[in-house]
Amino acid sequence: MATASSLGLFLDSLRAQLLVRGGLAGVRIFTGPVGDHEIGAENIVFAVDPVDVAQAYPTVPQREAFESYSVEGRIWIVKSGGGETAIKAARDRALAILGEVQSECIGNDTMTTGGAASVRDVLLTSYKLEQAALDAARDCRIAFTLEVKGEYTAP
Repeated sequence: MATASSLGLFLDSLRAQLLVRGGLAGVRIFTGPVGDHEIGAENIVFAVDPVDVAQAYPTVPQREAFESYSVEGRIWIVKSGGGETAIKAARDRALAILGEVQSECIGNDTMTTGGAASVRDVLLTSYKLEQAALDAARDCRIAFTLEVKGEYTAP
């Protein structure tokens, strides 16, 4: 299969690696937008927003491309209950999940994603935390950005 980018393979590989992390047991992980009926109490969703990919071709005959792109991610946690206990539980869990994502990216300097594509660097560069009160639960969401450097070789 020919590829024009490392992006799709990166998303697949990142999901697979996160699914086996002990600290993410029970977390639903998606690589694109999902409906409300698919969301659980603990979720990570990547690439909900458009991903712009910049490519540079440093060699002739321009078969090898170096890429850079930003992948937006969302963590969404819902904890039943109310008051400070539920607020803290939702926020602590969301931040722990963000830590798992960051740890996976930092600990994986070269993420091989397929025969002709690889990812060299993935860094968590920013995040925004939001909290909300639901009828019988507390909601914590973190929107974050992963900056990715990848490369691929065209067939």
